[in-house]
Order: sequence, then structure tokens, then C-alpha cells
Amino acid sequence: MPAARAVLPHLRANRAGTIVNVSSGAGAIGFPMASIYSASKFALEGWSEGLSYELGSLGIRVKLVEPGAAPQTKFIARMSGEGATLQPVADYVPFLEHIGRVYGGMAEAPDADAVQKVVAAIFEAATDGTDRLRYAPTNDIAPLLAARRGASEEAYRALTRRLFVSGEA
Repeated sequence: MPAARAVLPHLRANRAGTIVNVSSGAGAIGFPMASIYSASKFALEGWSEGLSYELGSLGIRVKLVEPGAAPQTKFIARMSGEGATLQPVADYVPFLEHIGRVYGGMAEAPDADAVQKVVAAIFEAATDGTDRLRYAPTNDIAPLLAARRGASEEAYRALTRRLFVSGEA
């Protein structure tokens, strides 16, 4: 946000420009055992969307890139507890073990070229000249984002409960 504040005087003076924020699929989906991360991404999504309306009147575009997991970053491994040094609360241990398996399964079939897809999406967002707000470049997150944005709340919650609670897709 300080970076946006620093560049906005220049963009306003030119009545043009594009701000690209890299969010996450977790900006639309509350991932279990990553609730603080999801909250930070939800905040970035809301700020970016609101800012897109404010700046749109000045010819300035705001874009969001919402990737899923990128195996090269080891993000899924960290989410599944790899290398964790904290002692979990005993009540959560069965769920932690389950969600570790769910996230581990996600890590087994990621987009091998996820980083390249994210880079391409950032470039597209910065240069496509459209008012499109969101770009979801990786295949792993697309079904969940589609369900989140296109299904009823009940259908979406049923899907995520199956995925995160029972481990079915």
C-alpha cells in the first residue's frame, strides 16, 4: 500500500497507469489452518476492488492476480505443517493431520509451470488495456474460485466441506 501511495501522484498526473496486486486464491476462499493468511488476502482483494473504482474515474486501472499454489515456492508444504516447530493444541491434532493430507494431495498435482503462469498473468494484467479486475492463472485454484463466485453459498460451502473436512473433491 505504501508503494501505491508513492506512485499515485505520477499516475494521477498522467491520468493513466495500472497497479497490479498479487493476491491469492486464498483472497476468495478461507483456507483452514491458514485463516490469518486468508484474512490478509481478503483485505488485499477488498482494498484493490475499492481502489479500482476510485482510480477508474482517473483512467488508472487496478488489477488482481489470484494464483493457487506454486510448487517452486514450497507454500503448500509449509501450509501442511512441514517444518513446523509449534506444538499444536491437542483438540486440533486430528484435523491438522487430515488437512495436512489434503494439502499434501494438492501439492502432488500442482501446475508444474505455475510460476511462469503467474508471471504471464501479471504481464497480461499490466498490458491488456482492459478494466478486468481478476486473473486466476493456475489450474489448481480455478475450480474453487469458480465455485466461490458462481455457485450458491450453500453449494460452495458443501463443496469446501467435502474438500477440507471429509477430504473428497
